[in-house]
Amino acid sequence: MKVFSSLLFSFLCLSVCAQTNHFCGDVLIKHQLENKYPGINKVVDQTFEEAKTRSTSRADVLRIPVVFHVVYNNDDQNLSDAILKNQIDILNEDFRRLNSNANETRAIFLSQAADAEIEFFLAGEDPAGNPTNGITRTFTSLASFINISITDLLEALGECGSDFADPDVAACIDEFFAGSEALDLDAMKSDATGGKDAWDTNRYLNIWIANLGLEGLAGGDPIPFVLGFAYPPMEAPNWPEDIFPEDLENKDGVVLHFQAVGKDNPFAGVLAGTNDAGRTCVHEVGHYLGLRHIWGDGDCTVDDGISDTPTAESDSQPTIDIGGCGDLHSKDSCMEDGLPDMIENYMDYSLESCQNMFTNGQVNIMRSMLEGPRSGLLENQISSIQEATLEYSIFPNPTSGNINIISTDKIDLVKIYNASGQLLLSTKELNIDIQASKSGIYFIEIIGKQSRSFQKIIYSN
Repeated sequence: MKVFSSLLFSFLCLSVCAQTNHFCGDVLIKHQLENKYPGINKVVDQTFEEAKTRSTSRADVLRIPVVFHVVYNNDDQNLSDAILKNQIDILNEDFRRLNSNANETRAIFLSQAADAEIEFFLAGEDPAGNPTNGITRTFTSLASFINISITDLLEALGECGSDFADPDVAACIDEFFAGSEALDLDAMKSDATGGKDAWDTNRYLNIWIANLGLEGLAGGDPIPFVLGFAYPPMEAPNWPEDIFPEDLENKDGVVLHFQAVGKDNPFAGVLAGTNDAGRTCVHEVGHYLGLRHIWGDGDCTVDDGISDTPTAESDSQPTIDIGGCGDLHSKDSCMEDGLPDMIENYMDYSLESCQNMFTNGQVNIMRSMLEGPRSGLLENQISSIQEATLEYSIFPNPTSGNINIISTDKIDLVKIYNASGQLLLSTKELNIDIQASKSGIYFIEIIGKQSRSFQKIIYSN
C-alpha cells in the first residue's frame, strides 16, 4: 500500500509540475492586494484606462535602472553575476526587438510587432549615491518563500481546480491558505521577514530573486509554485491620500523564481526546455509596465484591453509535448476575430522559445506608464556601470555601405541586425561592409568585456 501511495503521489506531483510550469502569479497577487486593500483593483483598471488615452512619443529610448535582490538559502539559489547580467541582455534584446527569433513572427502579425524602445541597465549607484553593481545578496534562513507542502497543494487543487491561470481558481487557492503565512508573496521584500528591503521603488525597478518552489521529491530540484509576479502600475488621483496604502511603495517591483532567471540557467531543473530562455522576466516586467495577459484571463468575451492583440479563450501553455512552435500555430480559440492566437506574444504562456514580440498597442501602454505612474524611473538620473566602461563612435551614419567603429575600449564582438531583429553578421572587425544589404534601417550591437550597446544605422545604397 505504501508503494502504491508513493507512486500515486509521484504521479500527482508530476501532474502539478506540468500544469504550473508557466504559472505567473499575476491573478494571485491581485487577489491578495484586493483582500488587503479593498478597491485597489479599480485603481489598477483606472490607471490602465488613463494610460490608453495618454499620447506617447517614440522619439526617445526610455532607460530603466534595475537592482536585483538575490535572496538565497543555498548556493544554487545564489545566482551568479553572469546569469543576472544575461537576464539584463535578454530584457534589452526582447524590448528592442533585437531577439534572435524575431524573424519567426508570423507574417500575419508582422505589422503589429514593435520595438518598444525601452532599455534596462544595472544601476551604478545605490539610493545613497554610493557605487554599486546593481546587485544585492541576502542570506535567508527560509528554504522557500512558499511555505506549503505538495500534500497541501494537492488538497487545495482538489478543492479549487488545477487551472492556475483562472482567476477563480487562484482566488480559491489563496483563500484555502488564508490565515497562514504560507502564501505571503511579499515576504522576500523585507528584512523583517527574511528578505531584503526595497531600494526606492520610485527610482529603481526592484527585482527580487528567491525560491518560490515546493520541496522536490526525494530531495530533488524544487517544484516551482509560481515563476514570478509583479505589482502593476497604479495611481489614484481620486483616492484620498489617507486611504491609499503607503506601504505599497515598499513592495512595488517584480519577483522571480530563481530557476526561471536568465537563459540556460544551470539550475533550471524542471523548467529546462520550457521556461529557460529568460522570458519569465520579460513577461513580468510587462505586467510591471501595465500589460495584462493576452487572453485577458477569461474566455473569448474578455479582452486584454489592447486593440491589436487578438482575442483568445485561454493561454497557450502546451498541455502535451510538442515538436516545435509550429505545433502551436494552429491554435485559434476565438475564430470569430479572423486571427489565430498570438502565441508569439511575451504576455502569453506559450513556450518561451516561441515568444518573440510585443505589439504596437502594448508598447504604447508601457511607454505611457513610464511617462505617467512610472515616470520616477526616468526622472532620476542613475548612473550605469555599462555607460562608463564602453566608449565608441560609429561613422558614417547614415552610410552608403561602409561602417567604421572607433573605441577607446576593447570591443570583443560586433553584430548587425535587420529591422526585424534577424542577425545578419557577427564579426570582430571594426571596419564593416554592408553593401550587399538592402537600403533601410539596421541595428548594430557592440559588445565589450563588461558592457554592450545598441545603435540604429541608416543604410542607403
